[in-house]
Amino acid sequence: MVGKPHMYKGNRISPSQLIMMIELAERPMYGYELIKVLREEYDGVWVPKTGAVYPALRRLQEHGLLTVRNIEGKDHYSLSPEGQAWLDETLAGMTSQVLFMARTTEIIGRAYLRRKGKVEEFIPPEERPPEVLLEELREVRKAMLANLAMLDGQIKELEGELEREGES
Repeated sequence: MVGKPHMYKGNRISPSQLIMMIELAERPMYGYELIKVLREEYDGVWVPKTGAVYPALRRLQEHGLLTVRNIEGKDHYSLSPEGQAWLDETLAGMTSQVLFMARTTEIIGRAYLRRKGKVEEFIPPEERPPEVLLEELREVRKAMLANLAMLDGQIKELEGELEREGES
């Protein structure tokens, strides 16, 4: 389920650990590099701290989901084969939930942008200064691009799945 912990062999995997694994599935990274990626992805809504990220990575390693290689004095984290298999299985089971959450988030985002969080201060789009409207439209575009990127990932995953089934 989105937003709730997952389990791996009796071990709790938090939503933030799941996100770390998703990022590491793209490419191996050293710890601070991963923190920078997470900060960029969650700009303005979550600031990952080293005191939380490194222990989370260590727990994922202890569970056998990550491997660590020291390169030039930096620990580079990557998914283990078990981690990749678990992540694939977990994400495959979340497809409808992810799409539901993406649409829900889009609807909430549009409502927020329309009202800017305060109904009594709501200004209809046609009455807003052009620079304000432009900034709001850019925010909507950014959210939509993030949703499209997520959907592209789902499409690639399903295409790969269909391709593997066709090879069988």
